[in-house]
Amino acid sequence: MRAMVAPNSQEAEMAAAYSQDLRDRVLAAAHAGLTHGAVARRFAVGESTVRGWLRRERRTGSAAPRPNRGGRPKLDAAGDAALRTLVAERNDRTLAELAAGLRERAGVGVSVMAVWRACERLALRRKKKEPRPRRADA
Repeated sequence: MRAMVAPNSQEAEMAAAYSQDLRDRVLAAAHAGLTHGAVARRFAVGESTVRGWLRRERRTGSAAPRPNRGGRPKLDAAGDAALRTLVAERNDRTLAELAAGLRERAGVGVSVMAVWRACERLALRRKKKEPRPRRADA
């Protein structure tokens, strides 16, 4: 897989799978007797990629990429509502406190990272301190 980075972005996008055409050409060259290293150099892929595709072809009969499983949110609509309520009640809770609150209120056991992703997805802002006006002498 090739990592793709969005221009002028700090976030990396999901890696894109190599094309089936490239996979077929790499496997044909490997079956023709070229070494893994020679095939890798010719097609600008890693040797481990060549070995992996050959292994997958042996095991499954195809070197096609596995389907992306993707992810689905860990919280359903009820969990989202509970999270919104928890943040609205007190927006300075830590992610761990929010996860514990979700476990109590919605009966959903989620990780701290799942809470963070849900807060991002729902555009919930948590503040540790209330904003204050700047001092005049600063």
